[in-house]
Amino acid sequence: MKFRRLQSQGIPILPHSFLLGHFLIVIQFYRDWAFDANFIQTFGFYISKYWQKFFPNEQECPPVVYVDVWPISRPMAFSLQAYVSNQMEIGNSLPKSPMQGEFLNPISNGKDLNCMHGEEWHMWRSRFNPGFSRTNIRTWIPAIIEEVDAFADVLKGLSGGDGQWGQVFPFEQISSNLAFDVTGRVVLDTRLNSQSLYPSPFTIAYREQLSRMEITLSPRKLLWRITPLFKLIVRRKRNQLFKHLRPFITKGINDASNRPRTVIRSAVEEYTGELGVEGTRANTPDDAFIEKVFYQLMIFFFGGDDALSITIPRVFRQLQLNPECVAKLQAEHDAVLGSDPSLAAEKIREAPHILDSLQYTLGVIKETLRMNPATITIREGQPSFNLKINGEDKPWPTDGFDLFDSSITIHHDPANFVDPLKFIPERFSALEGDKLHPARNIWRGFQLGPRKCIGQELAVVVLKLVLVFTVRNFDIEMAWDEWDKVRELQGLKVDRRTVEGERMYTTGKATSHPKDGAPMHVRMRNLGKK
Repeated sequence: MKFRRLQSQGIPILPHSFLLGHFLIVIQFYRDWAFDANFIQTFGFYISKYWQKFFPNEQECPPVVYVDVWPISRPMAFSLQAYVSNQMEIGNSLPKSPMQGEFLNPISNGKDLNCMHGEEWHMWRSRFNPGFSRTNIRTWIPAIIEEVDAFADVLKGLSGGDGQWGQVFPFEQISSNLAFDVTGRVVLDTRLNSQSLYPSPFTIAYREQLSRMEITLSPRKLLWRITPLFKLIVRRKRNQLFKHLRPFITKGINDASNRPRTVIRSAVEEYTGELGVEGTRANTPDDAFIEKVFYQLMIFFFGGDDALSITIPRVFRQLQLNPECVAKLQAEHDAVLGSDPSLAAEKIREAPHILDSLQYTLGVIKETLRMNPATITIREGQPSFNLKINGEDKPWPTDGFDLFDSSITIHHDPANFVDPLKFIPERFSALEGDKLHPARNIWRGFQLGPRKCIGQELAVVVLKLVLVFTVRNFDIEMAWDEWDKVRELQGLKVDRRTVEGERMYTTGKATSHPKDGAPMHVRMRNLGKK
């Protein structure tokens, strides 16, 4: 009845069935795009592309699309306009949806920053903000360079000899390995060796736990997730991960060295400062604090992997499609870091702030995230919070709905970005008044508002360094033909389906993954130079 009430109030809704809700439209989405397309990330974009088919009586696409998938999930509402999304992210900063807590339960038991609200969230966010600040991340750049250098070594090993293409491989995996190792350095001050043949036990255990995380519409999987056996398996593995990380947390608590501050140490310093102000307890973190820190570390590893493992392949896909951008990147790196790529790392170690001068490189990163945002925010609607829609007097309700910010829809709206289908890094260096210059609070590569991604400074540094270590040394391209041949030889099904003309579309049960892990191949550009 909820959706019929919306309709009776004059709010446009998708064609609705009393019995099936909107499941027929969801099925049509998978048929039209791909059976493994990421529903959470791309359904709003799909509706915005074909809105006339679903809303034949409307003059324009509704700014909010309400979706009924009960009893599989709570009712959903997808925001397709920036001014609507900003109401729930900036103006009011609604709490995150319980859906995210359920999804993250295997790693954080629903006790991480993503799931916290109110004063508890503010307290813990304040404790970790200094560790992820630009100033603190800059002190870790020499360590991050070591991990990105290892990434470049992996690429070199995967390239062919004598300037030939190497064998095809899933680029997402090596990007994920890099993300884990960088997070390990900044958060734990240790090398997890995820990029080596012998990754740490923590890396192995964490990856196993990640396989138990998904947002699914499958009744079979939903029933499995509520069984005592599934909950027991998840709890045991989470306890195992805690045993791996507890020594690092206690070490961070007692760390008084002159080394760069880890994220743990930064949080401890904030915490002990709070205790000193209160003056009512011993100036020592207790077991409850250690447990809470563990849950935050788990979400930091997840967030780093989630953002970088798909964005790195997408950067190289965009560079393959836009070779003129490669030339501009190379020219900027020559101008800022010198013409010899092998000396770039040392120059950055000596002056980490030099990365700030790579403005075109930053534009490439931001434009990649505009074309394909890596994350999405899901907020919980409230009885007291209604959306204000331009040209409408009546409020659009949110109570009882999970609210999705369809960033990819907003980023592809020509009213927000000129020529949205074109890859134009220069739009992010355009001056105000230039038609390319994005309006304020439109680009949401790391989301917006007080709950935006805490690790965005770290992510940008890693992406800049990846480009510095690669674009003058390697050619990196998609290799679908080789991938198909390998799968045929293995007797596996070959799926050549594309979404909107792109075979590397977004898949995944909740977080984003590139189709088939982004199969690519590599060749060396400058033989004899690293």
